[in-house]
Amino acid sequence: MLRRACLTGVLVLALGGLVAPAASAAPATGLVPVASAPEPASAPADIDAARTCRAGDNLDEVAAKFISRCKKGSIRREFPTDRLSRTLSEIFDGKRRGDRDDVKAWKLLNDRRFDK
Repeated sequence: MLRRACLTGVLVLALGGLVAPAASAAPATGLVPVASAPEPASAPADIDAARTCRAGDNLDEVAAKFISRCKKGSIRREFPTDRLSRTLSEIFDGKRRGDRDDVKAWKLLNDRRFDK
């Protein structure tokens, strides 16, 4: 009996936590179930922190927010102001169509000179 209890305790600890024995298992060994801590809810700031600073990876983000998060403020001198309220995917689509302001905006968003 003692040997079985010790073996069960070692296995439980090796698996990462204590659990209550099943009703059909051997007699109770005094193990008490331990509740694990709940996962903390991630705030939107945590999501932004996990994002990369590549324009192609953030096509759903608005250009002004992307610039504030990833680029130096000096980019705003050259960046077309009417493109600040657009998403990066809209700018990319405009670049593929050949819109000059979108081409310039996309080039600035990917220019490493303006990286923070």
